[in-house]
This record gives sequence, structure tokens and C-alpha cells, in this order.
Amino acid sequence: MTPIRNIVVATDFSPGSNAAVDRAVLLAQTHGASLRLLHAFDVSAWHSLQGVFDPHRLAREPPPDVQIQRRLTEVAASLAAQTGLQVEARFTVGKAASAINAYVNAHDTALLVIGSRPEPGLLGLGSTASRLLRSPTCPVLTVRWGHARPYAKVLVAVDLGADAMRAATFAVAGFPAAQHHLVLALAPALERAAWLQALAQEELAGPDDSMRAQALRQLEQLALTLTRQTQHPVIAEVLEDSPARAILERAAALPADCVAVSHHGQGAGAERLLGSMAQQVLQHTLRDVLVVP
Repeated sequence: MTPIRNIVVATDFSPGSNAAVDRAVLLAQTHGASLRLLHAFDVSAWHSLQGVFDPHRLAREPPPDVQIQRRLTEVAASLAAQTGLQVEARFTVGKAASAINAYVNAHDTALLVIGSRPEPGLLGLGSTASRLLRSPTCPVLTVRWGHARPYAKVLVAVDLGADAMRAATFAVAGFPAAQHHLVLALAPALERAAWLQALAQEELAGPDDSMRAQALRQLEQLALTLTRQTQHPVIAEVLEDSPARAILERAAALPADCVAVSHHGQGAGAERLLGSMAQQVLQHTLRDVLVVP
């Protein structure tokens, strides 16, 4: 697992992005990582709003991009002084999602932290967060709540595929102090179909060996391996329900502070592939969500 050495947090100074900054600071302290505060200035949006403001006042004040760069620099300096972290201000121009993606891709980012929406603590995703999660090139942590504290419980949605394994590994490395729960959801109809197919092919170990039992054994082996990298034993669970509902209900019951999911896709089909379980979790949970490509 590649160490988390640099973290980028996107900010527009809204309450939602302030919550993301708080979480990013905490993670940077945990990992001894450098932190970059990134603001994307949308020139076209500013031009469309110019008619709303007093032109005489605008003439007396520095241009908005200059004001934002000053504020960004001040926030970065304040955080560096308070925490001792290496904090840098980064200003880019363009539509928020595309500009942030371009920066992340160009700077070998280990983790991108974003607010789920401008108003924290609400369900759903804002437009920028939705676009950033369509085809991420690095792990993305979406944050809903301020007053950051270390995660106590993290639920990792797994399916025993390579993508889900990466999500579990990154979550354990990223949040080493948390209690991690690996949760595999099997839809009952899917489990019965797979069991009948395996029975016909004589792939089951015995008459009582179900798909659920096989999955639990594999999951427990993964949990044992991951436990060596974290402070608490990793717990493995197999649930019988539709994946999205199982993950959402289990996260609420624990309760989990964060849910980790794999993205499951690259290229033209990535958005469609995200649109199943991961997208439902992102839209319907009040937990922070880590998406690992």
C-alpha cells in the first residue's frame, strides 16, 4: 500500500468545504502528509454575476480572483502555524470539477478530500462532488460533517473482487485507529442461483457449503490479513440483502463514521458502473464516504 504522503482538499470557503478542510488536516496529521488547499476559480461564473454587483464598488476593490488568492494564502498560513503541517495554497482557473481533476492528475495526489455539498449534514451530493466522483483517478473522501475527530468505526463494502480489495486496503491504511468492518452483501436470489450453478458443477466443498459460507471464509481470511495493519481486529460480515440497502442499514446500525466503497470502473463506462451500489450509498448516507478507484 502506497503511503499517504500528500493530500489535496478542495475549498470554496463554504461550510461544506470547511468540514472537508478540517478532516484533511486531521488525516495529514495522522500520516505526516503535506496538505494542499485547492480553489478553482470559475471565470465564466464570475462574469455572469458581475451585473448583480455595484460597478463602483467593484472598481474600488481588488479583482475577485486576487481576493480569493489572498484568503486562500491566509488560511493555509494559519493552518500551518496551528498544526505544524506543510500547508500550501493552490489556485487554479476553470470549472470546479474539471479544474480540480486536472490538478489532481498532474500532481500525483494520494487522496482528494471534498465536501459532499455546500451545506454539510444533508443527504445527497452537490454538482461538483457528483462530477468529481464519476471517474476519479485517486481515492476521494467525501465529507459531510465538521468538528473532525478520528473515525471510530469504518464500514468497507466488499465483493471479493480486486477493486473492493483495494478499497479495503486503502481504508485500513488511511484510518488505522478505526475499527474496520468488512461487509459483503449477497442478494438472496443471486446466492441461490450461484449455489445451484456451483452444485451442478460440483464446485461446493460439501452439501452444506453455500455461497454465503464460502464468501465468509474468504472474507475472514482477508480480515485476518488486514488486522496486521491496524490497531483493532478487522471484523468480517456477510449479509443477505440487496447490496445498497444492506450497506446503508449496517452503516446506520453500527454506527459507522465512514463508508468505503470501490468505484468499479474506468473510462467511458465508469459513471454507469458507479451508478449502482456506490452511487446509492453516496446519495443516501449521512456518513462520510471514501471512494477508491
